[in-house]
Amino acid sequence: MNEFIKLLNINQSELAKYILNYLDRIKAKEYYNIKYIDKAGILVTPKGNRKYPLICAHLDTINDHKSKVLPKLNIKGDYISLASDSPCNCLGGDDRCGVYIALSLIKDRTPYGFGFFYDEEIGGVGSGIASPLINNLDGVTAFIGLDRKGCDELALYGYNNSELIALFESNGYFKARGSFTDASNLSSLSDKGLACVNLSVGYYNEHTLKETINITAMNRTLAVLKSMVDELSSKPFLIENSMIYGGLYQSELYYYGDDIYNYGVDDIYNYDDDTEELEQWYIEGYNKAMEQGYEISKAELSKENLKGAEPWYIAYINGFKDAIYDMKQCIEF
Repeated sequence: MNEFIKLLNINQSELAKYILNYLDRIKAKEYYNIKYIDKAGILVTPKGNRKYPLICAHLDTINDHKSKVLPKLNIKGDYISLASDSPCNCLGGDDRCGVYIALSLIKDRTPYGFGFFYDEEIGGVGSGIASPLINNLDGVTAFIGLDRKGCDELALYGYNNSELIALFESNGYFKARGSFTDASNLSSLSDKGLACVNLSVGYYNEHTLKETINITAMNRTLAVLKSMVDELSSKPFLIENSMIYGGLYQSELYYYGDDIYNYGVDDIYNYDDDTEELEQWYIEGYNKAMEQGYEISKAELSKENLKGAEPWYIAYINGFKDAIYDMKQCIEF
């Protein structure tokens, strides 16, 4: 618990230094290749000629981009929350829970690869920079994100492999729809067509003052990953064409102007036909904006006109706008 609390009380620059020092302290270089990539993060891969999934976590929290202050904590048994007088915007479980799980796996010499990436919250900056180097790695079988709320969710992004999904379902995870994370960013940029999933790591109500962390839920995912070495390292899990989403997606359409986003009941679109295709277009739009970053995407959005647009394009722009709004919340002071 004390080691985890340390992770909640430093910013992402300090965390990167902490991780490098921690890896040195546990003599990780005996079992792993460790590479620091400027503006991208830290890449850790197992030594020897073997296959492995790349476990993805990010170094930043909303506090790095918004409040610039660290949280005051309230700890009761297995639960951590913000103290009532905490000056920051969130607790930081997104994604210090993922970082903790990854470091624990390394400490146990689990033969996975690991990526600790900068600036996921403002568009997957670090994973985007690291992508060309990761594409040159021959051993990666899939991208496994540690960046999802809850205790049993398996978030999907359209870069799916049914066998990979089934492995986690057999361990008690349930499919959920994701929007963006470093693992999905790497899948979208993979020249090998590698699939991704994103696992719950025990935080709830992320990006808010009501964020909480459940240590038991965090350790559950740690235990599951320890038990899946053979399955996840057996072969590459390649992206399949079929989408595995269910239900309707409902989104509020809003417009951009003078840096103010406005919502209205009349702007709600319910997609009753071709739901999976429209969901995919929404995700494509969201990922595109995240990959480009806030400034470029904001400039592009100002030129858009949805009058008479086809449903697929409306879905795409909805995702594009939602990503801009999420990035705006992160960088606005």
